Amino acid sequence: MFSYLQFLVKSTNQHGVHSPFVYNYITKGLYNAKKNLQVSNKTNQWLLHSIQYFQPNAVYISDNALLDGIKDVSVETTVALSNADLILDHYTLENHARIVQTINSMNNSQLLLIASYKKYPKSFFNELRKNPEITLVVDFYYGCLISKRTEQPKQNFFIRY
Repeated sequence: MFSYLQFLVKSTNQHGVHSPFVYNYITKGLYNAKKNLQVSNKTNQWLLHSIQYFQPNAVYISDNALLDGIKDVSVETTVALSNADLILDHYTLENHARIVQTINSMNNSQLLLIASYKKYPKSFFNELRKNPEITLVVDFYYGCLISKRTEQPKQNFFIRY
């Protein structure tokens, strides 16, 4: 509970975002998305709304447990990591090394959504922010979006959703 209060203090909504990419994602993809009443979990809602907003051709899912939360999405999910537009992973301490390896193999056009059903360690988020290859980290407390887009200036956001 205390970690969530700390997050709320440093987080913002769309009014504190100065990146057109992130602003559009938040306002058009998350805040304007219709609630899916069949998905009550906030993390799964975030994943569904993100997939609907980005409309990827192919999604790579590294943790099959995530499929239960996004089963209503009709995109190809059985692709190789290098062919995916959007990558979904689930953060646990056991998955930490795999997530770092995924980030290292990402290309400029791929986005990574890391779901966390429990708050991931602060050290993990700091590691992401300090990684020179990562240009964008958007922390939602229960998940984060990672990008290596070279046209994106290096930015980090804490967003209430």
